[in-house]
Amino acid sequence: MINSKKGQSLSVNTIIIMILAIFVLIILVVAFTGGTGDFMNNIAQLWSGSGIDSQKAAVTCNGMCNTYNTAQSAKVKTDFCTKVFKIDYDGDKKVDEELTCPEMSSVSCPTIQC
Repeated sequence: MINSKKGQSLSVNTIIIMILAIFVLIILVVAFTGGTGDFMNNIAQLWSGSGIDSQKAAVTCNGMCNTYNTAQSAKVKTDFCTKVFKIDYDGDKKVDEELTCPEMSSVSCPTIQC
């Protein structure tokens, strides 16, 4: 018996190209309907990253301190001293201040000397 397929199938390349085309169209529609100024600001903020809550940054720093106390890892010490956190104090998703762990008043780690 001969197996015959009735119908056509789309190749994977065609599906990927269609998805990319739809994505580009969506970006174009957003750019032109929302205004290019707001759109460019949103894109710039997306790339620069929005600020995080100061409490989340403090928890991360305290976690690094605890990890250093347990493992004495040089990488953790370096991260604790040099990682910059973009802090958003007022919740507007914009960076209000950039701080490292030792610069935060709510973080204390006497075992790490930067």
